[in-house]
Amino acid sequence: MAYFEYYQMAWAVYLIAAVLLMFVWFRLTKNMQAGDRKQYIRLIPAVLLFTPAVNDQSLAPAFIVTLGELLTNGVQSAMMGIVPLLVTLLIGAIVLALYSLFKPKPVLKKNN
Repeated sequence: MAYFEYYQMAWAVYLIAAVLLMFVWFRLTKNMQAGDRKQYIRLIPAVLLFTPAVNDQSLAPAFIVTLGELLTNGVQSAMMGIVPLLVTLLIGAIVLALYSLFKPKPVLKKNN
């Protein structure tokens, strides 16, 4: 049962590191002027870091599954990681597009 404890500890360390990386990424992109583009630029690393994929009956980050399967078993096996990444990226892009469509527009003040 020690494997399960190491597995949980590894996921906890990975998630903490991913959250810290996203915090740094948000700080680096906070001064960008294009608001909608900034959200899409922030979406890509979030998808890469937080999308899981199934590998040998266990969860792993999808980009790690993709790289591992691509290097060891070829392109067909790498689809186990690519498909969840693409689906998550599509869902995130749709959510951001809907947010951009329905967000309130700023009101411009007129000078007298």
